[in-house]
Parts: sequence; structure tokens; C-alpha cells
Amino acid sequence: MEYSFRRLEYNGLKGTIGERLARSYIRNKLSPKLIKEEGWAHVLLSNNDYKHHAWTWNTKLFSFDNFREDFIVHGFYPTMKLLSKYTSAVGILTQNHCTPDGMLLKLQETGKTKRLKESTHPSIARLHVPESNKHGKIYEFQTVGGDLEIIEIKCGRKARLMSKQKETYNNLIMKGVPLRKIRVKILSFDLNRFLVEEHKYEKLL
Repeated sequence: MEYSFRRLEYNGLKGTIGERLARSYIRNKLSPKLIKEEGWAHVLLSNNDYKHHAWTWNTKLFSFDNFREDFIVHGFYPTMKLLSKYTSAVGILTQNHCTPDGMLLKLQETGKTKRLKESTHPSIARLHVPESNKHGKIYEFQTVGGDLEIIEIKCGRKARLMSKQKETYNNLIMKGVPLRKIRVKILSFDLNRFLVEEHKYEKLL
């Protein structure tokens, strides 16, 4: 039976495939490359939903613990320097209502560990913390420093950023948080041929 996608169906499918290919590329190609070339211990893509932090800024209530969980969910405990930079970046994103496709966490172990009790940090039990971090009711995490990059995924011929995105990302670039754009081109949908390109922006867009 022959079947052809409607334009909106095709665009939606194209976007989904493109994002999955980009995330696979980051996990299997980009992360190992950065670990080898830049000497990081771990490189991973964070959760791309920063909207849950918006209330902190809107109500002027501030707690580093809310942002620290974004590292704990991956099994790491950030240094204050790394956490401050991350918090500042998330703050700029939420204040500008800008949600990138993720934030690349480039981590280096400090050689120290941090133990947290479930009784004093009940949210830990709700996070997807690796079982290897758990010792009874106590969770142990590698303390990590490191750096950040903003990840933006684009699929198809047009890979333009909107003006609001440019403004936000330029603000972050000036604060030392570069943008890395991952672009997925469809060479042949029928033959399952795709091209993944990346470009890092460390100067204003």
C-alpha cells in the first residue's frame, strides 16, 4: 500500500528524527571527542527543561539546592564555581523565556566525594540517581568542576536562530557560555541518509 506524508506530518517526523540523531551524535561522537581532546572526565547533555526554575526568579526566592539537583540526577555533585555558572546561565534562559535543546555539561572530577542523607534531602529519592551511588539511606556523589555549553539542534535546510535566541545566546557567550549548534541535514529520507554537522560559537552571533 502506498502512503505519503502530509506536509505537517512530514515536518513533525523530520524534526523528531533529527533531534534523535543529534542526541545520538552528541552521546556517541561529540562527548568521546571532547573527553579525548579537552581532557574531561565526563561530557553529558543535561535535561532541556529549565522552566521548573522560573518560580525561583519570579518570586525572588533563591536556593542553590534547586539547581544542584540538575547535576545530582546524573550522579554528580557540582563545585560552587560550576554551580554558580550553571545557575547564572539558567537564570538568563528563564528570564528570556528561551529553552535550548540542552546544556552540555563538561565535567572534571575533583577527587572528593559528597555524602547526602535521604532524610535531609528527600528529593534525592525521586531523582534517577544511579544505584551505585546509594549506600543504604546515604547517597555518595563524585564532586565535579567543569564548564558548560548551550546546545541548539536544527534539522533541515534552514538552521536559523530566531532574534530572541540570538539575543539570549549572545548574552551567554559574553558570560563565557558558548553555543554549539548541531545541524541535521536529510540527504535522502528514502535511503536513510543523513548528515550531522556541528559548529561552536564563542564570539557574538
